[in-house]
Amino acid sequence: MRILLADDHPIFRKGLKAVIENEYEYCVVVEVNNGDDAIKELKYDSFAICILDIDMPGSSGIEVLYYIKENSVNVKPIMLTMHKDELFFNEAFDNGAIGYLLKEDSSIELFDCISNILAGSSFVSEKLIPFVQNRKSFTSKLSEFYRLVDSLTNAEFNTLRLVAKNKTSKEISELLFVTVKSVENYRTRICKKLDITGGSNTLYKWCVENKVLIDRKEARMS
Repeated sequence: MRILLADDHPIFRKGLKAVIENEYEYCVVVEVNNGDDAIKELKYDSFAICILDIDMPGSSGIEVLYYIKENSVNVKPIMLTMHKDELFFNEAFDNGAIGYLLKEDSSIELFDCISNILAGSSFVSEKLIPFVQNRKSFTSKLSEFYRLVDSLTNAEFNTLRLVAKNKTSKEISELLFVTVKSVENYRTRICKKLDITGGSNTLYKWCVENKVLIDRKEARMS
């Protein structure tokens, strides 16, 4: 059995490689420290399993999943991460992940995870079981978020992402090469479309609460 292990923390990665190869007599673990090299390995070699961190230099673990899905690579992906983030969790499973492990529990759950996915089942860290139970509800909320944000014009969305970076109307006007009045109009229209009500700082608070989603939307547009 060949396993691809992609993680940018060398001590953790080498320790995990040693543990896996010690557990499985005929197992070879190929290690890389970034997502771009993971994609290269998947392109030119065959693996039964790939274990991917989410945060890595170059392509992220999620982007490696995109590559696997888009190119129909015959490998079973496991996400191994510090993130207890529902967005990452759902995005991983929406794009083909079969296992999702927390690094803090990997020494306890890793071999159960590998056994499950080799047997054709999925596996999720016990602490994240509520995410599984909430998937349908979360997906519905996420769809509604994107529906609302998709209703914004390019100028309005550019204003929104700059508000999320705590830029003032004057700073936004300079960055977008428009007047301050235009920025204020954009902000008013954004609040109306997103059904945001309250004082002058309400839009920024909304952006803080939804920053990860705004960043995801921005990444999709680039």
